[in-house]
Amino acid sequence: MQRIAFYQLPLWVRLAAALTLLNTWILIAEFVIDRYGLDDYLPFYRYGDVCLWDIAVILAIAVLFVRGSRIPRENATPGGKPPASAGGP
Repeated sequence: MQRIAFYQLPLWVRLAAALTLLNTWILIAEFVIDRYGLDDYLPFYRYGDVCLWDIAVILAIAVLFVRGSRIPRENATPGGKPPASAGGP
């Protein structure tokens, strides 16, 4: 059985994965950070309001979603370097 790449999944499955990550952050913020008072130790964190940490998590999820959804090019190599020619100078 072959593995299925993230970009091969249907769009609704990819969106569900992204929303699951966002929901995980919300639950961590509500049940861990807010409940135990860890917000005192997080700079720029606001209790019960959208803050810099929320925006950072949303941006990170969006970047991962876009990078994972891109279809790889056939001639792309790891590291972005062009493939070495066999004949070389």
